[in-house]
Amino acid sequence: MELRLKQVGDNTYELDVRGNTCPFPQIFTELALKKVGNAVLEVITDNPPSARDLPLVLKKKGYQVETTKEGDHWRIRIWK
Repeated sequence: MELRLKQVGDNTYELDVRGNTCPFPQIFTELALKKVGNAVLEVITDNPPSARDLPLVLKKKGYQVETTKEGDHWRIRIWK
């Protein structure tokens, strides 16, 4: 499995974890957050448990999190 991380703006990165089930979306998100530093990370997931649990875990770690439902997937925007 590869980390599908790409820069989509000056200070914004996108991580596509569609097709992955727990715990992989969380593992990939934590790896991506280490890589992007203080940039904004947008995670795209089609896994309902990940859409529910990722924001809770990240908020406990001090991140700001915003989740948006977009058709058949969710976009989770994460920043410090």
